[in-house]
Amino acid sequence: HHHMSENDASVKDMEAAAIAWSCELHKTPHFGVKVVTDIVDGDKPTQEEFLANLGTAAKSLQEALPKVVEFICDKNHDEL
Repeated sequence: HHHMSENDASVKDMEAAAIAWSCELHKTPHFGVKVVTDIVDGDKPTQEEFLANLGTAAKSLQEALPKVVEFICDKNHDEL
């Protein structure tokens, strides 16, 4: 939690971080898109907060993903 408190972070990522780390180890470009479903150390149990936010998160991703795809099309990884 040291890095998170230093940077005033309110969300954390574990799954995409593992993928990014593996890509870095193998010198493979990586571009990830994530949506937040739970807040770091929030006042609700993680599973309860996740389920409460899942619908909103999915809708947000459905709206954002086409814009992201349009933005990255025809660009090299180093241009992003």
